[in-house]
Amino acid sequence: MNTTIKFTTATVILALGMVVSAGVLSKFFVRVKHEKPITVKGYAERDIASDIGSFACTCRVRGASLQEAYAKLQDSRNRVLDYLKRQGFGAAEIRPEIMDTLRINKRNEKGVELNETEFFDAHQTIGVTSTNVALIRDAALGTTDLIKDGLDLVVSPPEFLVSDLKDVKVQLLAKATEDGYRRAQALAANSRAKVGALVAAEQGVLQITRPHSTDTSGGGMYDTSTIEKTAKAVVTLEYTIMPND
Repeated sequence: MNTTIKFTTATVILALGMVVSAGVLSKFFVRVKHEKPITVKGYAERDIASDIGSFACTCRVRGASLQEAYAKLQDSRNRVLDYLKRQGFGAAEIRPEIMDTLRINKRNEKGVELNETEFFDAHQTIGVTSTNVALIRDAALGTTDLIKDGLDLVVSPPEFLVSDLKDVKVQLLAKATEDGYRRAQALAANSRAKVGALVAAEQGVLQITRPHSTDTSGGGMYDTSTIEKTAKAVVTLEYTIMPND
């Protein structure tokens, strides 16, 4: 009789344990099932200013002989150097490159090249780089006066860069991540849920454009034509969403 009672009691306790365990496991699986991921995008932008600029002037001349071409090129180069110095550039900011010459041979009436020189073309590029970006902009525009004075000059559009671009990118990604988290919270709140852990993150390419520009590129953009710029960053974030307990 005692043995039967003990066996029955043990059976009841075991059954109750299984019921409790099943309830706990059921609640666990329900909770896991409700922890669904949500994907959001975060966006941030910031106005930045270039702190270094550059442009280049290429002098071009033509002479009947190599000596004549060199003399003309030296005169053109000196006029450009004088102009740059008058604008306020220092010697360390001006970079004259090596002179390049090309001999052009005569051709006969059939267009066949002859072994006889017709003239020499020569050119030399003078680059300018400075942290005074306003001076770079104004000096590049002012070179038109040299062209009006008869100088055969090709001037490249000035380029304006941002030296601390890595720091700008880190700051933008941080702000974009904050923006993405706020968006996730707003979506979760509308569903009577709460944001859980961040399970995945992907940063987009950096877009640096003119102010108020809507231009974008899949590989990123870096507009160097203006001093003032706008830097933009996008991140894609995935969070778990859990029910409010």
